[in-house]
Amino acid sequence: MTDDAKRQLNNLICAVAEGDAESLDGVYVIAAKRMYVAALTIVGERAAAEDVVSDSFIKVARFAKKYKTQTDALGWLLKIVRNTALDYLRKRKRRAEVSAECLFNLADENASPEKCERAAMLEQAIAKLDDGERRAIYMRYYLDMTVREIAQAIGVPRSSTERLLLRAENNLKKFLQSGIKD
Repeated sequence: MTDDAKRQLNNLICAVAEGDAESLDGVYVIAAKRMYVAALTIVGERAAAEDVVSDSFIKVARFAKKYKTQTDALGWLLKIVRNTALDYLRKRKRRAEVSAECLFNLADENASPEKCERAAMLEQAIAKLDDGERRAIYMRYYLDMTVREIAQAIGVPRSSTERLLLRAENNLKKFLQSGIKD
């Protein structure tokens, strides 16, 4: 997503928070495909993913006032989708195992087959990381948090967070170079 689209999405969510319901249409135009792909990744069914996205837009409208201006608007939206999808699974009493795909959705719906293949390989490598490493990578590269912000979020010193990220990055390299074998 371009910086301009990110700014536009941020402005639209702020407008929704101020009561401009029409801005929700703009949010839909910019983010609906990504939201749908994230929902589909978690629930695994097209109709269910559509329901999750619809429910997510209701939550966006309801909770837009809680959105912190100038943060990652797409990350905020995808977090709502993820939580809504997990709620959907719980309500349906499915015993779905939540994998790294719920956190990382690297494939772009408009990407070339080669890019999709590379994204799938990266997702597999991320799935091989332990929970702490996966969470650190998610916060650093997906939510675009600084090392200091990550350290505060997980409650450890900055130096420990730097080592955690370095270990996670090295493990990702190792997994990718080895062809992601167990």
